[in-house]
Amino acid sequence: MKSYSDSKAFRLTLLSFIFSLLICLIKFLAYLITHSVAIYSDAMESIVNIFSALLAMLGTKMALKPSDAEHPYGHTKIEYFVAILEALFILLASFSIIWKAIKTLLKLEIPEEMTLGSFLLVLALILNGFLSWIIYKTGKKEASPILISHATHLFTDVLTTLGVLLGILLAAVFNFWYIDPVLALIISINILYMGYKLLKESINSLLDVSICPKKRENIQQIIDSTIQGSSLSKASIHNFKSRRAGRRDFIEFHLTVPKDTTVDEAHNLCDEIEKNIKQDYPEIAITIHIEPEKNSH
Repeated sequence: MKSYSDSKAFRLTLLSFIFSLLICLIKFLAYLITHSVAIYSDAMESIVNIFSALLAMLGTKMALKPSDAEHPYGHTKIEYFVAILEALFILLASFSIIWKAIKTLLKLEIPEEMTLGSFLLVLALILNGFLSWIIYKTGKKEASPILISHATHLFTDVLTTLGVLLGILLAAVFNFWYIDPVLALIISINILYMGYKLLKESINSLLDVSICPKKRENIQQIIDSTIQGSSLSKASIHNFKSRRAGRRDFIEFHLTVPKDTTVDEAHNLCDEIEKNIKQDYPEIAITIHIEPEKNSH
């Protein structure tokens, strides 16, 4: 059954899909009014946002499917596959902008009716900026790679629109329209880096990367304090392992207890450790292997 946070993630991606359609129409309207190549390039990138939002929406729905016999650890890793697709879209958008900028440099065209066109771009920028901020904030809160990657993608569109507006403003002030494609090239390099970074992080996560050091340290402190406050204060842990899978974390470790420990005592300690960890990190799946303490010689 889906939780509130899960349904919220799906609703956000659906809202993004609708807004991406609206923003794309606004930019194409601005292009039809101005005939600006830079605005046309920005509008073309917005088409990628529509497919990106659709992928994020479908990926979120699939990632929230419950565990089954074939997938006992759930479907959360599908979020990374969607994140990789989004990263590829970002890279495609950056190459598209580079191509358009070079084309404009080779054949300069001066836009028309820039006042109304600029107003439409500002409107699109505000809508996109607000949407990306809301989605990124929720993605961080819910630890969702899909929402984070989608928000990153939307933010690249914000940067592109901002660059186009700055280029148009400077070009109009100095009557030097080569500024527009030059700025577009600079922004495309930044977008290219963001896409590369997102792609690298997504692929790395598919390789079962461990949880962040700070989180690991906090969990180990919880385990140690739980053991110290129990009747089995001489117990210890070793072979601690962790991995991330979408919005879920998995940890496992060996718990060494004195040889005379009963099954009930060991089981109760494990329950207490799990309860204390999940109070701070409810998304973590925990596996504990109990083993007896070896005699020292």
